[in-house]
Amino acid sequence: MPEAGLSVLDVGCGSGAITRSIAEKTGPTGRVLGIDPNENLIQQARQNAGTLPGIDFQQADVFSFDTTEQFDLVTCARTLQWLAQPEAALINMKRFVKPGGHLAILDFNHEKLAWSPEPPAAMRTFYDAFLQWRQDAGFDNAIADHVQAMMHRIGFESVTVEAQFEISKRSDPDFAITSRLWAEVAELRGPQLVQAGYISEDIRLQAITDYDNWIATIGESMIVYLLAVEA
Repeated sequence: MPEAGLSVLDVGCGSGAITRSIAEKTGPTGRVLGIDPNENLIQQARQNAGTLPGIDFQQADVFSFDTTEQFDLVTCARTLQWLAQPEAALINMKRFVKPGGHLAILDFNHEKLAWSPEPPAAMRTFYDAFLQWRQDAGFDNAIADHVQAMMHRIGFESVTVEAQFEISKRSDPDFAITSRLWAEVAELRGPQLVQAGYISEDIRLQAITDYDNWIATIGESMIVYLLAVEA
């Protein structure tokens, strides 16, 4: 947990929601820098941060970013899953950790997603195609379970792993929102899969419709496998 006065580097910050939360904890005496390769997201992050003290954003990716500055904490949430060379990214991030500081990674194992009951066949078809598309692009679908070993390989001796599973239950007031994650993926990422020939447009649209019906009728729970790994 970031404390007042700490310096933090947030890698793959996107529009800066997590970065802002960190800056609220480190306070005006802290220093929080968020980096992301997407210029539009960096602009959004700057706008969203407003006049919050101690926070800055820079367009850069994890492989090319360089600075002489070191940080008490380097964080990277839900980003390694989109990198074809995650261990190389960890090696570069390690350079920016102060002696005695920490490197904290949060990421998924998409192969261990669990629905109850099983989702509609069209959604399962879409999800399997999504995993294949990611795998063929060089991304590790099970990255969460591989980070600990990578941390040891790059020289960290003490590594802790904590489950941070995201559990959506029908009894939750926001179940219809949180459980709809994969319909949103089908809406946003699905067209790429269609264009690349992994699924048809009909299946993509059917997956969204049938999954929304599953949420509204028989869906009971969804568990997204997420691990926090700190060294």
